[in-house]
Amino acid sequence: MTVSEGNEDRAGGGVAAAHRTVGRMVHPGGCAWHEVQTHESLIPYLIEETAEFVDAVERGLPAEEVAGELGDVLYQVLFHAVLAERDGEGYDLDSLASRLDEKLRARHPHVFGDRGYMSVEELHAEWERLKEDAAGQRRGSRGALDGIPAGMPTLARAAKVVERLKRAGELDPEAEATRAHDDEASLGDAILALVIEANAAGVDPDRALRLATARLAERPGESVAPVETAEAAEPAGSVETAEASRSGEAAPATE
Repeated sequence: MTVSEGNEDRAGGGVAAAHRTVGRMVHPGGCAWHEVQTHESLIPYLIEETAEFVDAVERGLPAEEVAGELGDVLYQVLFHAVLAERDGEGYDLDSLASRLDEKLRARHPHVFGDRGYMSVEELHAEWERLKEDAAGQRRGSRGALDGIPAGMPTLARAAKVVERLKRAGELDPEAEATRAHDDEASLGDAILALVIEANAAGVDPDRALRLATARLAERPGESVAPVETAEAAEPAGSVETAEASRSGEAAPATE
């Protein structure tokens, strides 16, 4: 028995209890504020709680504080699930978890099937094939930039486009990089300096990057959501995840 398997009952009991608590607050006769919330009205809270969790991790706060912030993110998931249950939207917390479990197992045949060990490079290629199969697409028909959300934070989206084009062999960051900044701190300072420069010039740096990303994405056979669509869809106050900042690519298993 693995550590995760040994904790299943305890984790399930805690999640079930929290689920009941949120359900009590959301349903009629519970909390007036919770009762009137919608998926749309809760988006700013999901963004804020996610940002606070990221901040706790990046600041190296004690595990207890990180756990508290992660619990707040879980609360948002439970809130959305309970709203869907209450309003008969066709899914609930159990179906969400079951769907996730099915997807994770299907995307990892090297763990739950008979594919055996696969390198990181082989895994990326396998995940793309599995996504095509799941979408009913012909093998090899999926574009390098397919599926990149228009509402992603601009910098995270730019990083994702670069990573996707690199994997497709359409961009060589090593060849194009100036190498003026070889570490995280100096690169961060350089990005901030550009933001300050944009402010002095009266330029919206977020829009400038969206337009530049769109130009980069204009390659034969590729497409990315229109820049104005991205602008309209991006929620205020959104933040980049640590993983997106490091690699420009979210975990393929849940994409």
